[in-house]
Amino acid sequence: MFSGIVEEQGVITKKIKIPEGFKFRVKAKKVSKGLKKADSVSINGVCHTITKKLKNEFEFVSMHETLKKTNIGGLDLKVKVNLERSLRVGGEIGGHFVFGHIDDTGIITDIKQIRDETNPGKESDNWEYFIRIDKKYAPYVIYVGSIAVDGVSLTVAEVHPVTGDHFDIKVAIIPYTYKNTRFNEYKVNDIVNIEFDFLGKYVQKILENRPEIKQNLT
Repeated sequence: MFSGIVEEQGVITKKIKIPEGFKFRVKAKKVSKGLKKADSVSINGVCHTITKKLKNEFEFVSMHETLKKTNIGGLDLKVKVNLERSLRVGGEIGGHFVFGHIDDTGIITDIKQIRDETNPGKESDNWEYFIRIDKKYAPYVIYVGSIAVDGVSLTVAEVHPVTGDHFDIKVAIIPYTYKNTRFNEYKVNDIVNIEFDFLGKYVQKILENRPEIKQNLT
């Protein structure tokens, strides 16, 4: 389990195709400290198991099932990835509970730098990102609810109505997050990993199985 607070951006130093999928090596000075073989680490929000540990690097294998529903297969040499070590008992939870089990990918449709309200005509250091998601996940997204994008815990700033087979959300990115995660490299049409808040999933499941509860709430 993770909290969605990225500790470091690692760099892909090796990618090898194997029968099971891909074997990757990541260089990460901070996150590598204390890691050992069989530990869990979040790579762009995807929980992986460490298969080999070196001084400032570690290796992991991404299986075909993971590659089908995440952006991990598209990673290449020198690409940066968001990293977070698994939570420790008693550790601080700065974001929200993130399991590292990706629900689907989304597509970045627009990126806007917010204007500085104190200085008209000048851009601030804050950003807005618009992400397109499959319509079947609309029940799991609420305004000011939690969502993890490539492993980053974020608050949903806007939820747009379903149009055709999709809907769009907006997330706001503060300067620290922009500087210390992959958000500073994203471009329109980039694919990001999405994990919806697990509490919302459970509530939706309860409502599906107990229609009388849903009726009383509406």
